[in-house]
Amino acid sequence: MDLKIALYSTMAPTCGLLLGTVLMGFQPLATAQPVSDAALENFVGQPSGTIDNLGNGDATEGSAIKQTFSASAGQTVTLDWNFLTNEATPNTLYNDFAFVSVRPLGGTSTLADTNSRFPLLGNNARFNDETGYNTFSYDIPTTGTYTLGLGVVDVGDRVVNSGLLVDNVNVGTNGSFEAGDFSGWETIGNTSIVDSAFGINPTEGNSQAYLSVPEPSTILGSVIVLGVGTLLKRTAKHKHKNLNESIK
Repeated sequence: MDLKIALYSTMAPTCGLLLGTVLMGFQPLATAQPVSDAALENFVGQPSGTIDNLGNGDATEGSAIKQTFSASAGQTVTLDWNFLTNEATPNTLYNDFAFVSVRPLGGTSTLADTNSRFPLLGNNARFNDETGYNTFSYDIPTTGTYTLGLGVVDVGDRVVNSGLLVDNVNVGTNGSFEAGDFSGWETIGNTSIVDSAFGINPTEGNSQAYLSVPEPSTILGSVIVLGVGTLLKRTAKHKHKNLNESIK
């Protein structure tokens, strides 16, 4: 199937935009989309308003993963994270950020935002800046069951991309994502498993979790598909005009 056939094989909408899965260079666009901050809060089990109350701005959408695990008092939870963004840095208006949540006792805190230190230029084609991998740690206060949540959000817009890489989680199951999927985890929004071909090496094993807002290929696809949809409409109008002229 070539590009022309792939584009025409998608259901035509009424407003000139192609909806659903579109093939571009034989690669399907991402179908999962980021969700509202309210949906994220409900997902990680934190009260309404928690994400905005972190003080980084008005979160518009996001993606997250979580896992519930058992732990003993004094045990230390650790994980590696890397925040990536295409927003201008520093930035107060569009201050995208990544967060971590530990429930029921750890609360929610910011891992990094656009005002963080970015010692590395983006090491891949998707992002301009990255914090590089850092380590988060949390000491379990009492023996019990906990839920670890990690997420990334857009602030002030739904356009410019930001992302979060996660690896080497030392609690629960599949903490290094070596299963090649999110076995043992729950996800919401735009999440996937990537390896070093992403342009950034995992800190443990061959795989790492990738959360993004919004999916870069979705934006690119929307722009291209908008043009294709307009072209199809113009072609149909032109054919209709020629048909009318031949009838006269």
